[in-house]
Amino acid sequence: MNNQIDLLEKVKPALEDANHLFPNYLSGLSHDIRTPLSAIIGFSDLLAEPRVSRTDQRSYCLMIARSSRKLLDLMSNLIDLAKMETGNLELFYKNVYFKDLVDELKIEMDEMSALYEKNHLAISYIAPPDALAKVFTDKGRLFQIIKILMENSLRFTKLGSIDLVIKQTSPSNCTIEVNDTGCGIDKETLRNLFEMFPPADTPLGKKMKARGMSLSVVKKLCDMMDIFIEVSSQIGVGTMVRLTIPGRAL
Repeated sequence: MNNQIDLLEKVKPALEDANHLFPNYLSGLSHDIRTPLSAIIGFSDLLAEPRVSRTDQRSYCLMIARSSRKLLDLMSNLIDLAKMETGNLELFYKNVYFKDLVDELKIEMDEMSALYEKNHLAISYIAPPDALAKVFTDKGRLFQIIKILMENSLRFTKLGSIDLVIKQTSPSNCTIEVNDTGCGIDKETLRNLFEMFPPADTPLGKKMKARGMSLSVVKKLCDMMDIFIEVSSQIGVGTMVRLTIPGRAL
């Protein structure tokens, strides 16, 4: 009994902090749902107006598509987080060939670049030249992690480039880097980057709030898959995210 009381005393501060931050989280979640929904409704109404030019039609359609994608991603993240919290998220390991992974990411990024109207950004993909180069992991979840990281880079990069760099460090190990020339992240925000309930009063808190819960999903997936993730960033210069994927027995 005394041990249980001691344990409760130790976790009490963390529970109190979570209780304090949870309303802010719900407020942010409500904002993340209402914003794209309002955009979808608003721009749909504008499309129904007479005498809408073709240029405006295209712009409104892009806004609707972008907002719909945000809403879909939010729902997917909520479902994934619920599964991870309850231990019901399954991983399916197999050989993942880098060439196939890059080809699929190129298609995804082309679509996102058009949606965010960022076709002016230079996006490069550097991978081992060997078509049989591979890593043993869950392909779907690895794709999801990289997609989230690259989409964040796309959203926060106005000028310059985004680079995906895959290096085979051994026959079964690899590192994957996503580098961008975006706005960068300050040190205080960086410390709370993967938190489920990030403090709202950090210097870039309001701006980084736009990332929603996607980076929490990334961190939890990395932990489940034994992937080590590290982030370095400099304001006004850009951000680098590196994933280190260990080898597994086949």
